[in-house]
Amino acid sequence: MRALFVLSLACLMLVGAGVPASRAGVEPGARPSSMELIVFEHPDCAYCRVFRQTIAPSYQSSPRAPQAPLRYVDIAKSDIGGLHLEERIDVLPTAVLMKDGREVGRIAGY
Repeated sequence: MRALFVLSLACLMLVGAGVPASRAGVEPGARPSSMELIVFEHPDCAYCRVFRQTIAPSYQSSPRAPQAPLRYVDIAKSDIGGLHLEERIDVLPTAVLMKDGREVGRIAGY
């Protein structure tokens, strides 16, 4: 299950980046990406804690992590109205790939 989720995050990044898989690696001298992977969570969410323990470490050690750093947003404490999300966050955790400040893909739920 964990491997499938990490693979899904990697695929989400490729789609969001608009880069063919063969060129998706970081090239020497390439400009840093303006992508980030935001994980929306809540302190009372058991699946959010499981995500941090099982999925996040695998993602952060993947080759995609430098291209889209992982950032957590606590929906109980943060105003997410300023983010350019395509839809509201209904399920936690939800991983949203942002590029240039706009949502380009998401995976809802664990």
